[in-house]
Amino acid sequence: MKHLIYLTILFLTVTALTAQEIKLKDDVVYSSGIPTFSFTKKAMGNELYVYKLNTKEELFHMLVDNNGTEIKQDDGKKIVFEQQKVSIQSKNFRNRKWDFLISLLLEEKVINPKGDINLENLNRFKAKYDDNDVNKTMR
Repeated sequence: MKHLIYLTILFLTVTALTAQEIKLKDDVVYSSGIPTFSFTKKAMGNELYVYKLNTKEELFHMLVDNNGTEIKQDDGKKIVFEQQKVSIQSKNFRNRKWDFLISLLLEEKVINPKGDINLENLNRFKAKYDDNDVNKTMR
């Protein structure tokens, strides 16, 4: 019983430390209540562009990828890092909101709250989540 209590406390502590509470409000991305990035929505909310805070320096953008079809089952979301020439397309993100994806990028240390992008972590993220990754289909 004592071990179960310790494990529960450990789990709750680790979860609280790694969880990023992301809110999108008034063109600002808040991470745990702190203004972190700026954003704009385009294409009737189907595209989200994320910038360094209070600038127009684009960090990445995300969009709903409908694959040119009207069928929703094959839709996904795409995350594009223009400067790094990396894009991640995943059907697993289909039902996920923008704030979840930003939180995931922060959690996976692809991007930090200052807007710095870690290319090594970005490539790892791509290998982990991208539906079109050649290495993933070869396994």
